[in-house]
Amino acid sequence: MKKRFVIIVSIAILGAISGCAFYILSMSAKDDLLLHCIATGIFFGFINSFVTLFLIKKNNIIKLDNEKLGYEIRVDILTQLYNRYALENDIKSFNSDTVYSMIYIDIDNFSNFNNTYGHHAGDKVLKSCSNIIKNSIRTSDKAYRYGGEELVVILSGCNKKDAARIGESIVENIRNYDNTPYSKITISAGVASMPDDAQTFDQLLRASDLVMLKAKSKGKNQLLQFS
Repeated sequence: MKKRFVIIVSIAILGAISGCAFYILSMSAKDDLLLHCIATGIFFGFINSFVTLFLIKKNNIIKLDNEKLGYEIRVDILTQLYNRYALENDIKSFNSDTVYSMIYIDIDNFSNFNNTYGHHAGDKVLKSCSNIIKNSIRTSDKAYRYGGEELVVILSGCNKKDAARIGESIVENIRNYDNTPYSKITISAGVASMPDDAQTFDQLLRASDLVMLKAKSKGKNQLLQFS
């Protein structure tokens, strides 16, 4: 509010100054004409101020709408993780000279939650796992909902050993989560790194997915590293 008042007053003063300048330069020096010029300048100053404020408000609304749209395009509404579209765009901007690790996560027996308790239970499981993942990774890491119950974490500047440690923490934190009144949640996870296990992000994604499937085949509820 104070900012708007300052803008209005400032433009009004500029209008008055413009009126005086107009008077001095091109009009005769009559007092009534001087007042007329000042009043005209103030009048147009106020008009300019209101138009300016309207345009500023309109611009702010457009800016907020664009930010909201950009957020909705990149973020999965249910889990509040980044979505697959964001993942596919982010990897284009990653530095190929940096070490990256990926944790590929799949929620074990996820269909049982939907079939036994209903889809609201499945949604709760997804949201709970996503929150645990966000609280288990570093601020520099990014977590994505890749599709269905599949979640992906990209760790920048992190080798496979450190990524596995973070992944084990995620597995343990989800295993220990109290999912009452529904059954216990567990996940299977696979870790791979670039350039050790892959030369591109597509290869990294396939490698981490492959070792995640291996973790499932070996009994689930665990994390394995690509080798």
